[in-house]
Amino acid sequence: MSVIYCIDSCSFIDAGERYYPQDIFPAFWDRLEVLLDAGRLKAPVTLLEELQRKDDVWREWVYAREEKLIVPPDAQLFDVVKEVVAQYQAQNPPQFNPDKLTGDPFFIALAKCHGMTLITTEQSRAGGFRIPAICRPLGVKTTTLLDMIRQEGWRF
Repeated sequence: MSVIYCIDSCSFIDAGERYYPQDIFPAFWDRLEVLLDAGRLKAPVTLLEELQRKDDVWREWVYAREEKLIVPPDAQLFDVVKEVVAQYQAQNPPQFNPDKLTGDPFFIALAKCHGMTLITTEQSRAGGFRIPAICRPLGVKTTTLLDMIRQEGWRF
């Protein structure tokens, strides 16, 4: 069975600006397109908000594929977002400030609602605010861009 991925903002930013710029790695973006066309790459609408429209080629690539990429929010998503926020609070009571969460709970909730693997370049750290540390107790699988590439068997 093919894995369906939810990709977060930091993964797109890292891919476009750091690791796989389109002018050097066009095949990476072509392969993402194949995942999109197969319905295997998704994100919540908060992705578009977090990317903040700029004049980058890779950002335009994302915005041009909004219809295939973005899963519109529904009541189930909002219910699971509450569960995710509660997990943040449970792991970080002294420092917890829900206003500083950005869109991360929506990425985690989308992955949980639809049994997706969340692609994130965030790493766990002390304090637990990073996506992988929140996902584990919620039963949401995470992977990195590089591990996704390996899992998909991509070669460049």
